Amino acid sequence: VVVASLRQLTPPGEPDVLTEVLNLFLDEAPKRMERLRDAWQDRNAAELQRSAHSLKGSAGNIGARRMYDICKQLDERGKASDFSGAKHLIEALAGEFDRVEQEIRQLLR
Repeated sequence: VVVASLRQLTPPGEPDVLTEVLNLFLDEAPKRMERLRDAWQDRNAAELQRSAHSLKGSAGNIGARRMYDICKQLDERGKASDFSGAKHLIEALAGEFDRVEQEIRQLLR
């Protein structure tokens, strides 16, 4: 549904909006995930929340539901300065990103 909506945003003769959005996601998501890992290691709740919130929005924009849900949990943990289970969530997020990345790369071919 999200992919179809993004495709409809492209005016005739213009660069494909979907391709631009997906390439931006592939470029930015790993950096945000690295900031999440660093925030967890440093026990920086504010940065954990900020990075998770940002990545949650990006995942939502492309319809990556599972990534969105994991980021939402990390966002809430950051707000509460609660690091319990964050390592497991970050690991799950990395695995889900790998899956989403593969799907995106197939779409872009």
